[in-house]
Amino acid sequence: MKEFFVCLPPELADALEHIAGRDEQAIENILRDALRNDLRRRTRSRNPQSKALLAPLRECLVSDLEQATDWPDLTHRLANQGYQLTRIGGGLSLRDLAGQHICNLAELGHSHTRLIRRFGCPIPSQRQAKSKVA
Repeated sequence: MKEFFVCLPPELADALEHIAGRDEQAIENILRDALRNDLRRRTRSRNPQSKALLAPLRECLVSDLEQATDWPDLTHRLANQGYQLTRIGGGLSLRDLAGQHICNLAELGHSHTRLIRRFGCPIPSQRQAKSKVA
């Protein structure tokens, strides 16, 4: 195994030590798992050709994504463009109205986390959204 030495800002080092103590894990294991997960995520990301294909979609939806005031508004705007959102893991999937996956919303620069901060809550489940309509 190779060794690396990492300098961390105090607040990050403190948080890491806190988590290690709370979870009774070695800091090395936490860092190794975090790096492994990040590298796995990066290698799964789309290739440059796929990213180029997303550019026109991003351009088409940018105003709707940026101007939406809440989840219902965003849902309505996307439906007018022929798209819908569904939860996938911790993020959101952009799908056509037939349900075919187009891309993850984060690939268009709008992660679920970012939208939660903006709208003040996570996207309602489809069941919750339907009960509000009824």
